[in-house]
Amino acid sequence: MPVSRREFLKISAALLAAAKLATPLNVIAAVASQAKQASIVESSIRYVKSTCAHCVNFCGINIKMENDVIRAIYPDPERAPFYNVGICPKGVAGVFNTYNPYRIKKPLKRTNPKKGLDQDPGWVEISWEEAFDTIIGKLQAIRDDDPRKLIWQHGHGKYLIGDKFPKAFAKAFGTPNLVHRTTTCEAARHVADELTWGYHGFLPDIEHCNFLLNFGGNYFEAEQFARWLDHATTDAKERGMKIVVIDPRLSTTASKADEWIPIRPGKDVVLILGLARLLIQQNTIDEEFLLSTTNATALVADDATLLKDREGRVLVWDEVSKSAKPFIDGVKPALRGSYLVDGKTYVTAFQDFSDSIASITPAYVAEVAGIPEKKVRWLAEELARQAKIGATVIMDGHKLRYRPVAIHTFRGLSAKEFGVQNWRAGLILQMLIGNIDALGGINLHDVYKKPQYFEPSKAEYPPRSVDLRESVFFPHATHHVAQQVALTVLNPQRYGLEYTPEMQIFYATNRPFSTSDTQKQFESLKKTYNVVIELVMSETAQMADIVLPDLSYLESWHLSPTRYTPHTKHTAIRQPVTNAYNIPHDAYSILWQLAKGLGILDEYINNINKQWKLKKHPLKTGRDYTAEQFVEQIWMEKSKGKDFAYAKEHGFIGQHLTVEKTYLSGVEKKFKGPGKLKMNFYAEQLVHTLSNVKQQKKQHRLDMIDLDRYQLALSPLPKKEHGFPTPHREAKGFPFYLITYKRMYRNQSGNTALNPILNALGPDVQENFVLINRKSADELNIKTGEQVIVETRVGKVQGKAKVVEGIRPDTLAVSYHYGQQSLGFPEDARQGIWINSVLENYSDVVSGMESFNDSKCKLIKV
Repeated sequence: MPVSRREFLKISAALLAAAKLATPLNVIAAVASQAKQASIVESSIRYVKSTCAHCVNFCGINIKMENDVIRAIYPDPERAPFYNVGICPKGVAGVFNTYNPYRIKKPLKRTNPKKGLDQDPGWVEISWEEAFDTIIGKLQAIRDDDPRKLIWQHGHGKYLIGDKFPKAFAKAFGTPNLVHRTTTCEAARHVADELTWGYHGFLPDIEHCNFLLNFGGNYFEAEQFARWLDHATTDAKERGMKIVVIDPRLSTTASKADEWIPIRPGKDVVLILGLARLLIQQNTIDEEFLLSTTNATALVADDATLLKDREGRVLVWDEVSKSAKPFIDGVKPALRGSYLVDGKTYVTAFQDFSDSIASITPAYVAEVAGIPEKKVRWLAEELARQAKIGATVIMDGHKLRYRPVAIHTFRGLSAKEFGVQNWRAGLILQMLIGNIDALGGINLHDVYKKPQYFEPSKAEYPPRSVDLRESVFFPHATHHVAQQVALTVLNPQRYGLEYTPEMQIFYATNRPFSTSDTQKQFESLKKTYNVVIELVMSETAQMADIVLPDLSYLESWHLSPTRYTPHTKHTAIRQPVTNAYNIPHDAYSILWQLAKGLGILDEYINNINKQWKLKKHPLKTGRDYTAEQFVEQIWMEKSKGKDFAYAKEHGFIGQHLTVEKTYLSGVEKKFKGPGKLKMNFYAEQLVHTLSNVKQQKKQHRLDMIDLDRYQLALSPLPKKEHGFPTPHREAKGFPFYLITYKRMYRNQSGNTALNPILNALGPDVQENFVLINRKSADELNIKTGEQVIVETRVGKVQGKAKVVEGIRPDTLAVSYHYGQQSLGFPEDARQGIWINSVLENYSDVVSGMESFNDSKCKLIKV
């Protein structure tokens, strides 16, 4: 492509400087090869609107193209009123992931049958035709035998082409084994939401919030909704909103807060329940919200079930008639108390909860959570004061509850053995102050969208799927159990699986590298035939039998996922601006070719229409669709009248939500008042799920089911015992708590490890460290930069120490997306500590969530 001499010299100098700073990679190979052929002409510049897919924020971007070469990526200013104002370093540097000379460019076939991270696969390049013929032959043999023997796994692939295509393919093929990554992300939080209010997803109403209590969320670096929360909270602080961050580590977000409270890892639930006790004791609770909208008034029997009438309606104690009745017109439910009904004693759910937390005094919280008693009392008082309980405002003619306090979390409360109960405690605390769907509180997404979440799990056995979701092992795992797949593949008979998996397809996921107890994860890949669709030679790709190259998000079409806010939503596309290495396929067309080769294309198309809910503009059977043609079809379905030319020019369409939609269509509409279902203050479905688990254990003699553990995890109310995960109780002689965290410079697929611009941001970006408090470092005679060994009950890793003030003395922290092991990466991209390899795995048995933050360890100076 022709470029101007001035621009070429400028870009080359910048790239060379970056490469000298960070890596010996020949990062300017692509540009240099173009320049050799270039005639020196004046530049032609244009801008293309699209959506970033480097992470799950899906920011609007404006791509600068010069003579069809990507020169820069900026945030799209038109998207700012609807989501992101800026973009992160990964998004800015995305151009180098596309032009990366270390990308996989052609299909590869393994010639060394021995698999391992220390084994050279002996790759040979093959044609796309040979690759498709080989894969289709394997798939056809499996489909003829038992289609359940195929496993499809995706991680970020869900957001590159959407999970609806893989779901449609799996359905057409006949396998139940499609697995996403949510249990390595925030699944426990989702399941807690589902059990409590019938769907998942919430956001703090930052625009009207005055006090934000953040448990371990790090939105100034990297998490869902980070690129909205970063600027929204900054604006809110400027108008006076206060932020308190509760986190063992002084995160970037904590550093920008008004107060950082360094809690002992895993003890958040104890603090939350202690705050609830103080609010109840001081009667600073929103009784009207509890009475009208939640089942806190339901009568609980001594077997933990709720009292119901013959029609199955939950009964409350009516203070008017002095009898047990369903909450209908004319009934005044009692919130507190114990009552005699037909000779049996019942207590209200609220009373049951209040009694259960009576021993969680500020002194107890201080002892267990490591927070001064005075600070615990202050926090409860501040929550009550800031919540303005009883206040209302009029907005756009609607009377709204005004509770300008919100609690936020992401993995902070969820990445734990009892993650569901951790966030259930957070939801109950917010029910006490009545801030749910209130102005300035937390805003729930699609309340009661799935009524089945209020039902107990059947706890099925034998399990249908290889990840054991919704089985007796993980009865409420509605979001797949990503880390379990490998364990089941290693020993399917142990879990009662009725078939033995033979083949796995991995799309844009480095799952074995990204979970805990990783040795077992990689060992499982020796037992299956593996196909990997990926940009770079990740660790998972190194264990493949065939590797297929993929297009980057700057090279491919998609109707992009987007993020909403409490007041906006938008529909967006992603459109290609280049094809750096003339790669003919991405996952969309790969799936299309596989379906066609297997003779299931029409069934695949019909399933696509169902998955995307295409009614006005469905795909037609008997013909092919390019990715662009499909995106046009679905844009016309979803865009409400805007043509596809508009999509190409603007990249999105946005919508501002009404006051009624934001505040009155959720719990107010679905749960408030007599005669309506109630939000689950008390999660009775877990009681019945436990009964089903016990029945399955007895019937099938499932010795691996630890009923004590399941009974604790499936409690209808959170307990202080949920603050004591297995490693904290059992790992004697391991004095440090070990936590992990995420930085915005890396992801675990590995492609960011090859990015010279990200690595050029500073020497501490290329590798990670063991963060240790100065006091503890002095006791162990450890200094910054010295080599140390982190040892858990699983294994050992070695890396550099970094002595800091901003972490508890009893805690170590290591960011979790470094220490790449792939032989396909240059040495400079393999720096740092692979901390996941030594983390213990005690998945939350309710949701299947990984317990990333529950391990304990020793620290040894080398």
